[in-house]
Amino acid sequence: MPDLSRTKPRVVGDFLGWGLFLLAGVIHRFDPDTTLKPSTGMVGGFYTENDSWGWMIAEMARLSHDRWRLRGMVSHMDIRYDFFGIGEDAGQAGRSIPLEQEIDFAVGSALRRVREGLYLGASAVWMRTSVELRSPPAGPPPPSSEDQTSTDLFAPGMQAELDTRNDDYWPRAGSLANLRANFFSEDLGSSRDFQRYAASSSWYTNLRGDALILATNVNGAAAAGDAPFYMLPTIGGGKYGLRGYQQGRYRDRVVTTLQAELRFHTQGRLGATVFGGFGQVAPSLGELTEARVLPAGGAGLRYQLTRQYPMHLRADYAWGIDDGLLYFAVSEAF
Repeated sequence: MPDLSRTKPRVVGDFLGWGLFLLAGVIHRFDPDTTLKPSTGMVGGFYTENDSWGWMIAEMARLSHDRWRLRGMVSHMDIRYDFFGIGEDAGQAGRSIPLEQEIDFAVGSALRRVREGLYLGASAVWMRTSVELRSPPAGPPPPSSEDQTSTDLFAPGMQAELDTRNDDYWPRAGSLANLRANFFSEDLGSSRDFQRYAASSSWYTNLRGDALILATNVNGAAAAGDAPFYMLPTIGGGKYGLRGYQQGRYRDRVVTTLQAELRFHTQGRLGATVFGGFGQVAPSLGELTEARVLPAGGAGLRYQLTRQYPMHLRADYAWGIDDGLLYFAVSEAF
């Protein structure tokens, strides 16, 4: 399952097959001050060749001269994908069984600025989901019977964000760091007791004016407790997923990735990138030192969607140790 709380609209020939994602978005302001970064809202839907489909509505709002950052998303998805198992060995084996998962999902967060660039706040995640086998298992062991039942998940959370970027859509300087923790508890109505943690940091600098930019990202995610398989972090999943790996193929309780990207832009609307990185998966933080390094690299093209704001449509081709994948998405990978 994709990490919905951090995903971006994209169509990719990997775990759902080829498909179409229709997106309507608006860049707008709640404050009249045009020197502040704008808010972004969007609504979209997708359908893929394996009969997966879904819709989503999202808003990322800045209020009171960017003193408050409010974010929310609701979505429904019915997706068909392959389950490879859990752990590095399962990913390397490449054997899978077909699953179908129905998901209703909502997430919201409210962050307040406590000093220049630093925001602290709370979040909440709700999900109702069911998983079933699409055919008799002939590959790795199927998910546990508990993971295949209809499940309600709810978690309050905490977030911290340090944002010094000069732009949200095509940053040329500054950095963005995030810390997130969500606590799923049966006492609050969740079917399972577990926790999810994520930390990431991105850094941007221009190398030759605004024409050439270096962007880097380091990311880590972990799950503890009685987490179902679809809530474990994966190499190719989420906002900072490592391109070149099928989402869900490398999945475990701990995932780390490191990426770097050179971004070139003309004086018009066109741009291009080259990127590389690596990731690791492990059952615990201490076992990362023994985990295999999974390298990835690729290149892409960019088209600026609006004249006023540098939000881009991107097409990336990336390869890992198993295969190559083609991605289409709105906004940058990190």
